[in-house]
Amino acid sequence: MSKVGEISGSVSREIDVNVSPSETFKVYGSLILVQLAMDIFPEKHYQFTVVKGDGGVEPNWYREEYVVVDYAKRIKSNKMLEGGVMTLGFLSYWTTLRALEKKGNPNACTITGTIDYVVKDESSLPVVQECIDSLYSIMKAVAAYVTRYHAKAITN
Repeated sequence: MSKVGEISGSVSREIDVNVSPSETFKVYGSLILVQLAMDIFPEKHYQFTVVKGDGGVEPNWYREEYVVVDYAKRIKSNKMLEGGVMTLGFLSYWTTLRALEKKGNPNACTITGTIDYVVKDESSLPVVQECIDSLYSIMKAVAAYVTRYHAKAITN
């Protein structure tokens, strides 16, 4: 529950991909995702270090914790701990990425990205839009990557 003045909410985006959800999620569950983000936003992601495991990443400018990485359900969820968007008025910031099978087509999926947030006040709301736009850019890069990779695998 939010305190007086605080605003909580959730924003999501979706993209349909003609690649199976398991193949698509392999990118979300790997460091390829970080590399794609670094390629899209080099000014924000110019360096990263694996802190522990195969998915805990700590770029130079923020710290986050991967709370869920479930390959069976194809879901990845992380929360921001410090730095990054937390310096822009966010009190809580969770990102959830999913690869959901398209009904009746196991070789296609919908990838979703959701940000659940709490901000200090209305002045931070424009940053929410910037964040979902950035997440959507990463999702589009994932879609392009898996589509390109899948096409190469079929032709080889």
